[in-house]
Amino acid sequence: MIDLGQNTSKMRDKVTAGLYFSLAFVLAIIAWYHYMLGHYQQILWPALSSPFILVLALIRLFQSNGSRDITPYPLLILLGLVVLNSGPLFDPLYRQWLYMVPVLTYFILPVRQASFSLLLFFSLFVFFAVEQINPLILIDLAINLSLFSGICFIFAYTQESQTQTLERLSGKDSLTGAFSANQLSKRLVAEVSRAKATRRPLSALLFTIHNIEEFTARQGEYKTRNLFIKIAQIMEEVGRTGDEIYRMSDSSFLLLLPNTSINGCIVLKERLVQQMEDHFALSVIARDLGLNPVTLQASETSNQFMERALADPDMRAHNAL
Repeated sequence: MIDLGQNTSKMRDKVTAGLYFSLAFVLAIIAWYHYMLGHYQQILWPALSSPFILVLALIRLFQSNGSRDITPYPLLILLGLVVLNSGPLFDPLYRQWLYMVPVLTYFILPVRQASFSLLLFFSLFVFFAVEQINPLILIDLAINLSLFSGICFIFAYTQESQTQTLERLSGKDSLTGAFSANQLSKRLVAEVSRAKATRRPLSALLFTIHNIEEFTARQGEYKTRNLFIKIAQIMEEVGRTGDEIYRMSDSSFLLLLPNTSINGCIVLKERLVQQMEDHFALSVIARDLGLNPVTLQASETSNQFMERALADPDMRAHNAL
């Protein structure tokens, strides 16, 4: 799953929370239904899981955009326990719960994680329910589960592919909102031509995080992603109207600065460093920063300027903070 736009992400959170609420309500109705019919052995798991899923729905509804979503796996575990303890396999209503599992899983999880989760769930299902399975029921389950899982996989994979295509066409990085590296080469030709025609300076500031692999190993991928998001936000705050941010690689950003001399570029560099050091979450990488301010030379082409701008001198030798 790739990161969606802010409005789309909020709408998806609300839809998912509504789905959780609906599931909690249905489980409560099922528990009441079994109670009325005297099926006391089938009351426990629906009645027990319904309030927990309701809590997960509230968490999903009110969680902040920057926080990690912790609800999918607890929800799937509760639903798996309900399914594994709901009734005999020869009951068609029970099998409907099984067919709902892949639909829900591919909706709330990325494609890869959903596929692994389903594989684990169905392995556990066969292990615990093997005594109840006869050939006819096994064939019916295999056909229907393959059908539901296949359709959900194709739909989810297609949605991700389309979103990635839109991201490439828009020229923006989905995680940070910065322009992609491919956009820089096109933009730089126009900016270099404009700078030479108007005789105005053009500068660039490369921002590189050294040893990002070590940070990821210590803090985890989720905190690394949040780190990049915060860095892009700070670069946008430090930059001025007309300045543009490009994500050049997993650990480097470039700030393109029209009408900015080398002195102005260095001032922005110092402001960026100060903002990083003042921010608690970013202070841990303050000594691993590489900052390379450069200004267009009169004789340079756009390719030469880009090559010099993307040179990453070792911070400790050239850009000690």
